[in-house]
Formats: sequence, structure tokens, C-alpha cells
Amino acid sequence: MRVDHLVWYCADLAEGERYFAERMDRGSVYGGVHPGEGTANRLLSLSDATYLEILGRDPAQAEASLAPEVRGLAGHGLYHWAIGGVDLSELRQRASDAGLAGSDLVTGGRTLPDGRWLGWKCFGLHNHRFGALVPFFIDWMDSEHPAKTAPRGGCLATVEVFSPQAEILHDLYGILGLNVTVTKAAVPGVSITLETRKGRHVLRMFDPVPKGYVI
Repeated sequence: MRVDHLVWYCADLAEGERYFAERMDRGSVYGGVHPGEGTANRLLSLSDATYLEILGRDPAQAEASLAPEVRGLAGHGLYHWAIGGVDLSELRQRASDAGLAGSDLVTGGRTLPDGRWLGWKCFGLHNHRFGALVPFFIDWMDSEHPAKTAPRGGCLATVEVFSPQAEILHDLYGILGLNVTVTKAAVPGVSITLETRKGRHVLRMFDPVPKGYVI
């Protein structure tokens, strides 16, 4: 189990591209659009199995297709994070056995700029109080992991999670098999440190914390 990718949102994708071009070792590559969701992305690899997703609006799609909470985001920041390297069916059963409400295993995908299909399936929890402090879980099935083809922009150094209810969140992480330290703090959030040749760069989650993965 590992951090699969970080979702950093900026409504203007070109602005997000410039933001990271100034801070990372290399510029990002265009990933593609999310049909029916109103967004497109750019990618930067952080290892062979972890990447940074720069998510922004796709001007070719109607704004109405955006999720309401995405339309309401102002500025830029960490929107969500995903965990990979896990058996989603087993995890879903484990969550259910613990009385946690989870989604079905939802499949999705997008067409890459070179015409290849990138497919995945996801799982996330419903009806908890922590929003995007709780990551979602992803399996790329037979597709090549996006981190392997995106330019290497740096590496993931640290993941820090903060919550006024740190003990409860820590117990929830334990059920999910997440080995992430939660620090008690008045303001909830996630702080990600990236290491580059230009120095360290910290990504902080939107405040208030986004609603998180709900399908």
C-alpha cells in the first residue's frame, strides 16, 4: 500500500502548469480530459508508482458538468489523494465488516493523447466526517501506471495529516491499513512535502477540507 497520486486543483489548467514548472525539476505533460466531468489534467511523476495530478477545468466541456464542490473551489490547492497497491475487493470487504459505508468498485478511464485507453477502478468511503482527509483507493488494472510515462518532477518526501479528532481518524486509518501519522490540530488538513533539485515544496489541502470521494 502506497500513495498512488496527489490531486492538486487549479481551475485554470495553464496556470497550474506554470505554477509547477517554476517549482519542479521538469515541466508537466498533458494527460487528457475526463469526459462528462468537466476537467482535464497534467501529470508529473514522483516515482515509478506515484505521481502528481494537476487538475483543472476543460474549456471544451460545459461548466455544469463539474461537480458542485469543484465549482466552488477558489484558488489552488491539494484537492484529494489516492492510495494504490491494494486489493480493492478485500479492502471493501474489510471496511464493510467494520461497519463502514463504502462505494461500489467503480470503473473509469480516459483516452491518452496518443490514443491509448487508460483504465482504472476506484473505491472510497461514504458517510464519515473527515472529507478528503480520508484518501480514495485505485487500481490501474491492465493499464500502464501513469507515473511511468510522465516526466520526473521530483519525489514525495512526507505526508502529514492533521485533525481535531486525530484519535478517531487514526483508528479509521488502521481499519483501512493506512500507515499515516495523524497529528491533533485545530485546523484539519493534509500537508505534502515534495523534494526537488530546486528545494522542498509543500502542498496544502484546501481549507475547508473538500468533501472527498463520493460516488
